[in-house]
Amino acid sequence: MTTALEGLRVLQIGAGEAAAIAGMVLAENGAEVVMVEPPQGSSDRNRPGHVVWNRGKKSAVVDLTIDRGRRQLAALRPGRAVELGADEATLRAANSGLIYVEIGGFGPAGPLAALPGYQGLVAAAAGRFASTNGYRSGPNFAPVPIEGYGAAMLAVQGLLASAHARRRTGRGQHVFTSLLHSLSTYDMTSGYGNRSNVTTSDGLVYGVMHVPFMTAPTKDDRFIQMCARQKRHFRNWLHAMGLESLLSEPDLPYIPDLFPSQERLDQVVAMIKERMRERTADEWMDIFSRDDIGGDPFLSASEYLEHPQCLENDRSKVVVDDVVGHTRQIGPLAQLSDTPAVIGKAAPALGADTAEVLGLAPLAPPVDAATPARRPLEGVTILECGYFYATPFSATLLSEAGARVYKVEPNEGDPGRRNWITSYVKAMVGKESIVLDLKTDEGRRLMYQLVDRADVFIHNFRPGTPARLGIDYETLIARNPRLVYVYGSCFGSNGPWSRKAGFHSSPNAISGAGIIEAGEDNNPINRTYADPASALATSTSVMIGLEARERTGRGQYIETVMLTSMAYAVSEWGVSWDGKRDRTIDRGMHGFHALHRLYPTADGWLYLECHRDDQLRTLATAVGQPWLVDDPRYRALLAPHVVLDEAGRRASNGLADALGRVFATKSADNWQNELAPAGVPAVRADAMTHHEFMLQSEQVRANDVAVESTQAGLPQFWRAGPAIKFSEHVTPLEPSDGLGEHTAAILHELGLGADEITALDEQGVTRAKGNELPD
Repeated sequence: MTTALEGLRVLQIGAGEAAAIAGMVLAENGAEVVMVEPPQGSSDRNRPGHVVWNRGKKSAVVDLTIDRGRRQLAALRPGRAVELGADEATLRAANSGLIYVEIGGFGPAGPLAALPGYQGLVAAAAGRFASTNGYRSGPNFAPVPIEGYGAAMLAVQGLLASAHARRRTGRGQHVFTSLLHSLSTYDMTSGYGNRSNVTTSDGLVYGVMHVPFMTAPTKDDRFIQMCARQKRHFRNWLHAMGLESLLSEPDLPYIPDLFPSQERLDQVVAMIKERMRERTADEWMDIFSRDDIGGDPFLSASEYLEHPQCLENDRSKVVVDDVVGHTRQIGPLAQLSDTPAVIGKAAPALGADTAEVLGLAPLAPPVDAATPARRPLEGVTILECGYFYATPFSATLLSEAGARVYKVEPNEGDPGRRNWITSYVKAMVGKESIVLDLKTDEGRRLMYQLVDRADVFIHNFRPGTPARLGIDYETLIARNPRLVYVYGSCFGSNGPWSRKAGFHSSPNAISGAGIIEAGEDNNPINRTYADPASALATSTSVMIGLEARERTGRGQYIETVMLTSMAYAVSEWGVSWDGKRDRTIDRGMHGFHALHRLYPTADGWLYLECHRDDQLRTLATAVGQPWLVDDPRYRALLAPHVVLDEAGRRASNGLADALGRVFATKSADNWQNELAPAGVPAVRADAMTHHEFMLQSEQVRANDVAVESTQAGLPQFWRAGPAIKFSEHVTPLEPSDGLGEHTAAILHELGLGADEITALDEQGVTRAKGNELPD
């Protein structure tokens, strides 16, 4: 079997999760990925993630600070970049077919553009910490690098979409995304209201996050993350606890969403927690799996890799590393039936492949076909049968790159439409909604006509449902052998939990993110990263499948797993070997150490993240503490990955106390205005919530991370913009589609006349008129 990306040569320049994970995904799918490293090696080599992120790659040492090194880089042909001769203009002058993918931090414009693109710095400025729940008031540090993981997925999508376009045009192009663009994909409700306020106008109290999404303690002092919002799941859960009578209480008609008072909500929460304490986590999971109840145990990142659900879906691999020895680490991002991914050799030694790489013959540049510029995926047709967010948003990302997306919905619509107040739903942008009742023969017949015209089919139904609806892989691939068939699963199609209900909180708990985020010795904590993280993985996998089809001429079955998507984001903690120690954040959720931490100021919170000697020197001068630079204990904190021993912890705590006393003397704005221009990476961390920043800040608007948009029935508003910029063509801002809004037009394209369409509508097979949202 061939691999999907065989023949693609990629140069990876730079450090950090974003570039490294992007290169990892490309390498495991067959691309030749070369890490271009300085003589001292990439800073990633000091991090546990290195053995995962750089497996299967080659290492070439090229000193970009000298002319000879820059000439060597240009000969390989495939702000700071300009200084090093690694900018787009220099490299594309050597190869016009080069696809140049740039991952920025804050973006090239706006008041924060000059700040280093450190993930923590971006997260702090963007309000992510200010919007993160924790165990104290104020912003809480969130260590899981969702920004870097997301940017990695966007970079791979942009690269492969541009490769798809290059076959048509013969031209390469510039692809840009950033950590800030990545963060925009995690805000699932940008641009519209949702039901997440504390109280309603009539005094009712929202209980969604406290009851159906409770983090519940068990008899054995473990925790289960509940995901029981849907009526049947909540009813089944109450029945399992012997609390079904709550559904009949006269003052709880809207349970679990609304409660008459905070006191009543607290009473119900206490009652449920008491019952959950009566059984162990394993006992509850046996009941939940049997009775279709949404709930998942909190595991550490390394525990997940040993869990049957991971092993039986072939998502955990043993790799023998040349430095640390026998390791267990996360497997491929997706399973591909025809061109399976391959975990290659261990991460290379520094410069191990320099001679070979510099001796490679240049790839023949494609011939410019002089075709007009257009979006890279124009001409690609996608059928999406997804519910809620993870799978639908994956198709949204592809529609922004130019794919035509038919969203096939039942008469009542995707349930995700009912989770937001307005008709605009982020996961519906740029699609054409067609209503088909797939439980009818006529509905399936029309679906098959769409399948015959499609390049990609995506769904997220649990095993068994596609076969009942006649949209299983075997049925559809028999009709269209070139179809890329994608199952965006939560747990995978194998294993003990394959048929279990999965929600956005499930991967957070199982993959280890909930423990990592909580801080040392704290109870695990719920997060909502998994749906967007899974959407990013699924759209990336679609692009890998399309590239594979170009090489083989065949479609295939592809499966992504939400648990794996989140495991990629926590892969630095997930990889295990004898003697490995992981870094953790403090119990107060301030940060990793004194130079990578949140600090209270006279009027708010400041976030500081220093990694270089010059940054420490400037900081020492600015805070009037010149002695900082002479203490080796503090200089040791500048290393890219610091795991503190007891002595290091004491030193860090002492430095944090000293800096804290100084920072408390001025406002957060004053410190940012004083430190940032001088070269100290420091930003105010509580100026805006994440939602406010991602829509209202000058920074996001200057970089089109937030864009002004229109939607039928609404005034103009701001929403998240396209997450990837392609130099060949500007992405148009398309509205979301109302339920069934394009049904008649699509059926007309299939050759149906007006009378036939009307008859199908009257029979309930389609919904070609009346596009209002369901109640």
